[in-house]
Amino acid sequence: MEKIASEDGKKIPNYLYSENEPLLGFAGLYEFWADPSLPEDDPGRWLLSCTVLTTTTQDALGHVHDRSPVIIPRDRFAEWLDPDLTDKDDVQHLLDSLPEPTLTPRIVSPRVKSVRNNGPELIEPVEPAAK
Repeated sequence: MEKIASEDGKKIPNYLYSENEPLLGFAGLYEFWADPSLPEDDPGRWLLSCTVLTTTTQDALGHVHDRSPVIIPRDRFAEWLDPDLTDKDDVQHLLDSLPEPTLTPRIVSPRVKSVRNNGPELIEPVEPAAK
């Protein structure tokens, strides 16, 4: 979910979705690494960190937010998940060759702004608040 500022400066939450794909694959990276402050035999020494790659929004959704997750099309999942894809230039080439995703924004409830709220109703469309 992304947000766009309204005329009064308040952010309006949007749900972005694909009309053609029910499931979107975001490009992510993860790494296990040893905490150097802990002894080598400490079971809590190994930590997992992860990230979702983002890129500058190039399409008509630039008005919603200036950043977007890198979306891997379903037919390119195997390329992205290839364990032999480790060379920086090869990864960059793959990222550069990805098509621009076609996403549709839908204004949703401001209830999405709180982590205390959860449920499928949060992505149901709502009318923008009246001035």
